[in-house]
Amino acid sequence: SPYFLAVAQYRSQQRKSESLNQKSPTWVHAAAESTGLPAAAFDLVSICLVCHELPQKAAKEIFREARRLLRVGGHLTIMDMNPQSEVYAKMPPYILTLLKSTEPYLDQYFGLDIEQALVDSGFAMPTITCNTVRHRTIVAEAVNS
Repeated sequence: SPYFLAVAQYRSQQRKSESLNQKSPTWVHAAAESTGLPAAAFDLVSICLVCHELPQKAAKEIFREARRLLRVGGHLTIMDMNPQSEVYAKMPPYILTLLKSTEPYLDQYFGLDIEQALVDSGFAMPTITCNTVRHRTIVAEAVNS
């Protein structure tokens, strides 16, 4: 949000004034699927707890934009809900219904073949690691198209 970016900018300026040699990050508010940032200019793009909030089409557009932003050999990291988690498989139907009432794209996210979507977007086959009983971390390397 613009508010959080303003806070981040303020904190960055405070830290920069404390350390003369520290370079401040640039904070940008933009649509994730079309950032307007320069192509092949980054080593890392990180997405945290976003993909389950999106329709599949938007998620795939964001993966393509992430690939555009990354240099070859750069990495995309995604931390989000793990559809293969036993927690969701064992969840009583009424609880799952309540969860879905607050997460309108959850069925689309759970049905997304995220590995194939990343490969289709220009990444190597990603590695997926469970980091909690309900969440996973995905790391995909940008490769030559």
